Formats: sequence, structure tokens, C-alpha cells
Amino acid sequence: MTIQNELDEFRIFAKRLSRKHQIRHHDALDIIARQKGHPHWKALMKAWDQGWRPEPWDVVDINESSIIESPIRGFDKVKTTEGEIAGEPYTLSVYFDEVLISGSGWGIHLGHAPSEPAEIETYTKPNPLDDKAFFSQVMKIAMEAADGVREAIAKDWGPASMQPDKDGCVKHPLFGGVSAEWFCMHCDARSTGAQMAANMWHCPKCNATPIDIFAASFWKAG
Repeated sequence: MTIQNELDEFRIFAKRLSRKHQIRHHDALDIIARQKGHPHWKALMKAWDQGWRPEPWDVVDINESSIIESPIRGFDKVKTTEGEIAGEPYTLSVYFDEVLISGSGWGIHLGHAPSEPAEIETYTKPNPLDDKAFFSQVMKIAMEAADGVREAIAKDWGPASMQPDKDGCVKHPLFGGVSAEWFCMHCDARSTGAQMAANMWHCPKCNATPIDIFAASFWKAG
């Protein structure tokens, strides 16, 4: 593999990362640079010019990462179903990593992280969600769909990321790297491997996404 191709691996991965998480491409490049021990992409490029090279397994980890689309659950694929509860119609939309259920005058969104509360919006008063029995049925349908999404993602990521070993270590599902403790760049929280796996690699404290989770709090250095 040539020098240019090694850098291309990082750039291609950054494009996939930015597309999945809807972040800017240069932000995705900075995330990859931090994973490789550099504060940002420009620093990585400067280090490259000075002779730094990624280890062979660094590039392999990126190629093996489950950020690559599943052939069944693509980022742009949406499964939509319709139904009724007590005569009230609803639409359930299941995306790659989230669920939206909505009806006349209301909508409920469930994200990727189990710890993240449902986002509930109402647009009319009175509202069908005011009925506790109706609301309970809606949430049951939405939660079952969200559980299905999380199970599919866990399968994509594999047991190395979702099942801690005897030492409590798990592998970061996007960037690779194995550790028994993980740090959130967003809120500085420290979590165990088991906690990260249980919360689908979102910070248990602030719900930050996997791209903010690292095996070392390098941003505190210096």
C-alpha cells in the first residue's frame, strides 16, 4: 500500500463517518486524527510530513469498522408502516439508528441510546396523547421498534464491542481500540466497558454519541 493510499483510507472513512453522523467532513477527519494520537487532522498531516506513519493495523481497524453500511440497513433506507390504535391512525418510520412514530397532532422520536429519553411533541390541544392508554400503546410500539434497531446495530458491531471480556474490555465499534474504561470528550465522564456496551456506546451521563467516546482523555493532556 502506498503512502497516498494509506491517507486515502482515512479520508474515505471520514466521508462515511460524516455521512452516518451528519457531521462536517473536516470534523470527521479531526476525529480520526485524535484516534491516532493527534489533536486534529492538520496535526496528523504535519506529523506525516515529519515522518510519522500509521501502524498497519491502524488501517486494518478502519477497514473492519462497522461504520461501513449494512447491505440490508443502509443509512438512506427507511421502513415505514401504518396502523391504528383505538381508531387513531399512526405512522411508524424505522431509520438506520432511530425510530419516529407520529399521528394527527403528535410525534415521538426514539434515538439510538437506551438512556436517551423519548422526544415527545404535540401540536394540537386536546391531543390523542392525553389519553394514557393510547400513549401507553404508542410507546409500546415505538419501544419494540427501537429495540429492534438496537439489536440490529449490536449485530453489526459484533460481540467484541457488545460483550465485555473477562477483564471488562470492549472494542470501540467505530474506531477500534480495546479498553476496560472509556472517556467522554463531551462531558469528561468515565465509564466501564460494560456501561458503554449496555448504552449502545453512548455516554451514560450525557448521551454523547460513539464519536465522542475514547479510551483515553487525551484532551486533558498538557
